[in-house]
Amino acid sequence: MRNTSQSLGASKPEILESYRDFEPPPQVRRIVEELLEYVPPHYLRGLDKIVLTNQSALTRDQRRQKIWGRRRKYRLAEARGAYSEGTNSSPAMVWLFVDNMLKSQPPWALKTPLLRYSEFGEVLYHEIGHHIHAVHEPVHRGEENVAEGWSKKLRREFFRKRYWYLIPIRYPLLLLTKLAVRILQSIRNAKRAKTKPSD
Repeated sequence: MRNTSQSLGASKPEILESYRDFEPPPQVRRIVEELLEYVPPHYLRGLDKIVLTNQSALTRDQRRQKIWGRRRKYRLAEARGAYSEGTNSSPAMVWLFVDNMLKSQPPWALKTPLLRYSEFGEVLYHEIGHHIHAVHEPVHRGEENVAEGWSKKLRREFFRKRYWYLIPIRYPLLLLTKLAVRILQSIRNAKRAKTKPSD
């Protein structure tokens, strides 16, 4: 979902929910709102909407559409998120596929203070990284690497500012968080391996 544009609009994107045959956990929207609060406003200029959606809400053509990931192309229906650059006829948007994100983590993760932001922060900030790269700070490196770099930077800032009171115990907490994230990634990889068709 990539086009080209340099148009800049309001500094804060609108959050839209567009689901079909799917009911997300009630805290999902709030998690996204909280993550957005910690992004410097000038980086959000020109980003019109963040759409929270699911696979079933995609049209047939959209489900077949492919987008680039770090190593290869993926079907849009398999993605956790996507960024669509603005054009003269359509504004820049971020798509978050909530059902796909929830598949890669256990239900208790959304109820755990630090972990609830892990998956959504990684994906949302990655797609915002694409926006920053496209509109505000273009650099001549691989787009996915640049977006991933922004994702890490924005996540660090989020945790530093939101959980400032944990700074005295940041090192053991960081180790525990990394361990928890590895467990979540292992669960995600195991689930993906189960659903991957055999050759």
